[in-house]
Amino acid sequence: MATKEERRIQAIERARARRAESAQRKIAQTAWFIREVSDVVGKTMKQRVQLATELVKSKVVFNISKPVKKVISKTTGRIIVTERSKRGEFPRADTTQLMKTIFGKVTEPMPNVFDGVIGTPLDYGLKLETDRKLDRSFLRRTFLEERQKVFRILTGPIKGVRNQSSEIGHD
Repeated sequence: MATKEERRIQAIERARARRAESAQRKIAQTAWFIREVSDVVGKTMKQRVQLATELVKSKVVFNISKPVKKVISKTTGRIIVTERSKRGEFPRADTTQLMKTIFGKVTEPMPNVFDGVIGTPLDYGLKLETDRKLDRSFLRRTFLEERQKVFRILTGPIKGVRNQSSEIGHD
């Protein structure tokens, strides 16, 4: 029979798996949308920035959802973390607090200029992202991995913009 602590660990692992699965589904849906719809149908630039922001945010959550490995010590009965992330890897989820706090937001600093922002309010998120000794960047690294998809989303046909050469008679 599982102890209370083992059941707690199992519940945490199931919740972490559900979040990772959800992020993976969002990534797949966005990839389908890019392939089947976004390249053909004109969308406003704001909609494109929202789509690109959601794609990168979902991928960040997925990338940091790999859990640390925990075991219960046979001698002390305490929980021991046996597998943490290594240098150059995405940070592994221990408390899942970092995963839960990842946000994506689109702002309009000037008329018709849209910025997509992805981040976390946690101090250690900043430390993971910027500390060269830790080498655990997860936001910038994910963006660089998804850069081609983001470019494809942002450069497709834009709704409401007509071909200017046909307006002037240069068909």
